[in-house]
Amino acid sequence: MVNSCEVDKLCNLQPELVSKVMHLLYEVWSKVRLLGSSADCSNWKDQLQSRPYEIAGTIFRLSIDGACPGGLEPDEVRKSLFGQKESDLENFVLMYWESSPYLYRRKQSGLQGDLVFTALRNAFDLTTPDAIIESFIQGLVSCPAIASDELNINSFLHEVRDSLGAPVKYRQDVRVVRTRAQTSTGSGMEEHFFDDGIAFPDAAAFVDKCKDAVKNGFSIALRGMEFRSEKVAAIASALADLFGQPSVGANIYFSPPRSQGLARHYDDHCVLVWQLLGRKKWNIWPNTRPILPRLYEPFHPLDDLLDDSGGRVEVLHEGDIMYVPRGCVHEAHTDVEDGESEVNTSVNYSLHLTLAIEVEPPFEWEGFAHIALHCWLEEQTLGCSSGSINSKLEEQAPLFALLLHVAIRLLSDKDPTLRKACMVAAKLPSFSNSCPTSHSKSLRNRHMSTFIEILNKINNTCILKEALSWIELAVKGKTDEPVQWMSWLRHLPRQQHGDTAARRIDFCDVLGPFEELLNVFSSDPEQASADFTNFKSRFCRCAAYDDACKSFNMLLHMYRTTRTQYTKGMLGLHGRHRS
Repeated sequence: MVNSCEVDKLCNLQPELVSKVMHLLYEVWSKVRLLGSSADCSNWKDQLQSRPYEIAGTIFRLSIDGACPGGLEPDEVRKSLFGQKESDLENFVLMYWESSPYLYRRKQSGLQGDLVFTALRNAFDLTTPDAIIESFIQGLVSCPAIASDELNINSFLHEVRDSLGAPVKYRQDVRVVRTRAQTSTGSGMEEHFFDDGIAFPDAAAFVDKCKDAVKNGFSIALRGMEFRSEKVAAIASALADLFGQPSVGANIYFSPPRSQGLARHYDDHCVLVWQLLGRKKWNIWPNTRPILPRLYEPFHPLDDLLDDSGGRVEVLHEGDIMYVPRGCVHEAHTDVEDGESEVNTSVNYSLHLTLAIEVEPPFEWEGFAHIALHCWLEEQTLGCSSGSINSKLEEQAPLFALLLHVAIRLLSDKDPTLRKACMVAAKLPSFSNSCPTSHSKSLRNRHMSTFIEILNKINNTCILKEALSWIELAVKGKTDEPVQWMSWLRHLPRQQHGDTAARRIDFCDVLGPFEELLNVFSSDPEQASADFTNFKSRFCRCAAYDDACKSFNMLLHMYRTTRTQYTKGMLGLHGRHRS
């Protein structure tokens, strides 16, 4: 019955009843999972083939309305990651964010009083290497991917109804990898212990194989720690709030002495590396490309001319935190000092947590420009703002807006500013103070200046022909794959005003409007170009920063709501809500 209900219909259930039911569900699910991993009782397994997924779905749904992952105050997370002063984080944003690496060297004497660091370390059994592996590998289930622009948790649950609660899968959830041989570029080749896509229904056997792998120089990289650990989830949530982003990912890496796990690479997201045990030596190279990598897009090959001696070298010790911007090539390996033992001791092993600040497309400055255009167009249809559209152009306005959306996208492939994270929703500490600090004023002024700069670039850049050519190729291809990047625009809030809905664009089906747009320009190219230029100029003169900020925050809230629901559900499947 629970699985047939929409998630929002379950919020009125009595907490006491839910707690009792969950206890029983865990007992049943635990036994069914053990049965599923057994080589015996094949008849029972056939009869119960779909039952584990049904039970997992119920646990997931009942966990969504539970309390947020807690135990750690967001302000304590900020102090632990960036420093005790409010200005420490703001100084980091102004000086290092998305530009250069930064190392926060922690004093060993101060770590005992750090509640966040202590809580994080206490989540693992650090007594021996085998104990460490058991503490984060046992009891795992797979965390199926949720689409980046999926804002309906019920749709997600429908898609994964036959796989929720499944055993962990290789690469999707975990990697066991080592890097050994050198290539012509100086980086090593990765060697994986397991085959791609393999699942691990026998949990005990999987743990034993991971232990053997580590003894043979392999590192374990477990993804989605924010879905498996309540402490990590609280840290990730606080960090997402601080930077005004929908979510923050978290991975844990465990490496034996004298080893390298992942090969030299760069990431499409910014990373905070937190050393929890032992030490690790990092080599980091500056980003030589002017444009930051965009999330989910293909990676460029590493530069053959990357100088091995030109990178920055840092050794992280317990408690140290290092920031690596997206696009910066890096690699890491464990070192053992001369005279130190490598046998059956965790001191020479390395355990670190990475916190990935993933800037989703709507929350880059390109996304903010799309949102500003949407808000401005909505106001024009009401006819209540300055620079309103002439009635002659009213019918073509949605088509011109669609064309301008494409033009902004193409501009973002050339302009570094549009690729950067938009932090207008960042919850920096001094932003909430009645007396803003010089740092917070500087950040606010920077946001406003960036927005004005972007509008000027849009207005002054001749991108009409390029945008029309791009649209023509999309129409000829008769596929919506090239325009999937704009599907998130369907989530933007729309005002209700009479019959204007007929003039709105369905951003999940733009090929028809694209054809109509091409017809407008083919019938009278000179007039259409002049009308579009006028439309673009009006937008760039009259777009309202505050209106865009309001819609930006509304969209961010929608994204965060769905991500929080997913996190609570996965924590429930890992039993992390139980005392």
